[in-house]
Amino acid sequence: MSHPPRGGNSRLLARALDQAQDSIAVLDRNGVIQFVNAAMCAMAGAEASAIVGQRCSWSVATDQSALSALLTCLAPPTSAREGRITARQLSSPPVYGYKVSGQLFVPLFSKEGGVELTLVVLGDWEQIRLQQPLPAESAVQRRQQETALTAIRSRWQTLDGLHALIGCSPAIKLAMARAQLAIRSSCNLLIHGPKSVGKLELAQGVFLSRLNQRGLQRTAGQCFPLDCAAVDSTLFDGMLEVFSGRMRADADRICHQLVLEKLEALSEDSVRSLCQWFASRQSNCVLVGLSQNATTAELASRGRDWATLVSLMAEIEIYIPPLRARVDDVEALLLHELASCCQSAGKQQMHFSADAMDLLCSYPWPNNLSQLRQVVAESVQYAVLSPSIQVGHLPTAIRTFPSAVVSAAERPEPIDLDQVLLELEAIAIRRALKLSPRNRARAARLLGISRSRLLRRIEQLRLGDQPPEAGKAQEAES
Repeated sequence: MSHPPRGGNSRLLARALDQAQDSIAVLDRNGVIQFVNAAMCAMAGAEASAIVGQRCSWSVATDQSALSALLTCLAPPTSAREGRITARQLSSPPVYGYKVSGQLFVPLFSKEGGVELTLVVLGDWEQIRLQQPLPAESAVQRRQQETALTAIRSRWQTLDGLHALIGCSPAIKLAMARAQLAIRSSCNLLIHGPKSVGKLELAQGVFLSRLNQRGLQRTAGQCFPLDCAAVDSTLFDGMLEVFSGRMRADADRICHQLVLEKLEALSEDSVRSLCQWFASRQSNCVLVGLSQNATTAELASRGRDWATLVSLMAEIEIYIPPLRARVDDVEALLLHELASCCQSAGKQQMHFSADAMDLLCSYPWPNNLSQLRQVVAESVQYAVLSPSIQVGHLPTAIRTFPSAVVSAAERPEPIDLDQVLLELEAIAIRRALKLSPRNRARAARLLGISRSRLLRRIEQLRLGDQPPEAGKAQEAES
C-alpha cells in the first residue's frame, strides 16, 4: 500500500528565514504566532519562546510592554485573511529605534482552500511594496479604516485605561497631556465634563498607569469610588472611615486613591469633614474628584470650605468635552470600539461601510461615550453574515435621526475667507471701472488706492481679460 508523499526540509526553511534581514513571523488562522525569525526576536528584545504562542489583535494594547506594541502591529488586515497578498505602509515603527516602514502579508492556503497561515514581513516600505490593482470602493473604505486604526495603535499603544481620550481634537490633546503629567506625578486630580464621557474610566486609568510605571502590581493598591450624590453626611463620614481602614502604612501614596463621583453634590458638612480628614492623611492617599456640572472656579465660589477643598484637590484639572464638541474624534473612537468588540466576540476584524460611517459621524451622541460603545456592540451582533457593518445593522435611533440623513455631499463646505475677499475686491474694482470708463486714474481715486496699484490688481485678478458680459453678470448677482 503506497503512502502519500510528505513534505520535509522544515529545518532548512527555518534556517533560511532566520538568515533573512527583514523581521518575519508566521501566524495561524486565529492570529497566534507560530514562528518568528532571529530578526523579529532582535526587534522585540525577547526570545522566540516568549513570542511564539502570543495572539496578535487589532485592539489597542492595554499594557506598556514592548511586546504588546509589536503584537498589535502584526495583526493581519481583512484582505490578508480573505486570501490576498497585502502590502501596507506604517505611520511609525512598532519598536523605537528600528527603521520599519512597511508590512507584507502573504496568506498560505490549506487543502480545503481556506487561509491556514499568514506570513508577515516587516521591513522597508519601498522594498516590499507590491504593484496591486486598484481595489473596489468597499476595499478602499476598509483600507482607509485599517490605516486609521494603525495610526491609532501607533499613537496610543501604551495607554492603559485611557481609551476615552482617543482622538486628535485640541481639547483631547490638552486632556491627554495633563493625564500623562498626572501619571508621572502623585498629585491630586479634578476631572470634570458631562455625563458618560469616561471620567471614572480616566481616573481608574491614571491609577493603574501610576502603579504600572512604578513596577507595582494592580493588587498593590485600591481605587475607591464613592458616589457623593447617593450618601448623606453621616454615611459619607462612615465611608471615609472604611477607606481609611483599608490603607496600609507601608504603601506608597499612589496606592490609595479616593475617587469622589458627582463632587458637586456634597453638602457643606461633608465638605468640611473631607477637608479635615484629608489634611491628616494627604501623605497617605490621593484624592480625585469627578464633577459633572461644575468647574473649579464654580466650586470654589460656593464658600470657604469649598475653596479649601478645591485648593487641595485641583492640583491638575482635566476637562473631557462631550462627543458633539469633538466631532473629529468620533471616527477614531468608532474604529477602536469596533476592534475591541470584534476581539471580544471572537470575530474577524470588521469595518464600517461609507454610508454607515457617515450616519455615525453625523449623529450628536447625547449620551456620549457610553452610547457610542453600546451602538457599536449592537451593530456587531446584528452583522452576523456580513464582513462589514452596513446601515441596516445600525440601531433605529441612528438610522432615523433627522440630521443623520444628510449625506456628505450635502454638508456645507468650509468658508475660504481668502477666496471670498478676492471676489469682493474684484466686484469693487469692476464697479469703479464701470463708473469711470476709460479713466483708470479716476477709478483708483474712487477705490482710495494709487493708479499703479489698481493696474497691478487688475492684472493679478485678470479683470482685463474678462468679457464685459461676464463682469456685468457678476455685478448683477452681487
